[in-house]
Amino acid sequence: MLIGVAIAAVLAVVLFVGLQPTATTSTGQPAAVGVGSVAPDFTLPNLLSTPASPLPPVHLDALGRDRHRPVVLNFFASWCIPCRAETPLLASTARALRARGSPVQFVGVDVADQASAAIPFVEQAGIDYPVGADTTLRVTSVLYGLNGQPNTFFINESGVVIGHHLGALTQAELTGWLHRLAGAAG
Repeated sequence: MLIGVAIAAVLAVVLFVGLQPTATTSTGQPAAVGVGSVAPDFTLPNLLSTPASPLPPVHLDALGRDRHRPVVLNFFASWCIPCRAETPLLASTARALRARGSPVQFVGVDVADQASAAIPFVEQAGIDYPVGADTTLRVTSVLYGLNGQPNTFFINESGVVIGHHLGALTQAELTGWLHRLAGAAG
């Protein structure tokens, strides 16, 4: 009888652990960097840096310099059709939040793009926040495990991912995530 109880207990634990929901995106897909995990740090060359006008590299340092500031981290590309609608929305929202004194930092990662296409895209979209150029996919594919754009991570002031959205954000979705970030900030 004890053996039967022990087997039942083991099976219950296995089923309980195995059936726990995993971190998912808002579309139900498994998250590459799970909700609840610390966002991986990275450094990328600044997309808009030129020899004549050098700019510092783009950093995401969740446990260092950017700590205590929520971050909206967006992976995009000029060749990505859904990004064409989403990127101007992110740019205008970032400007509006900054004008109101919001601590939220927006960071962009341009994925596998030619600078000749990416720079005009960023300028036309009105992005004025840091954009790193991930031409080798070291950050996008290797570090974050992504294979499509756009992807947006919402990272709280402690560097913890509180949300991940796969696909183009709408204004309502972005506003909802920003409210969650504000709530996470206390």
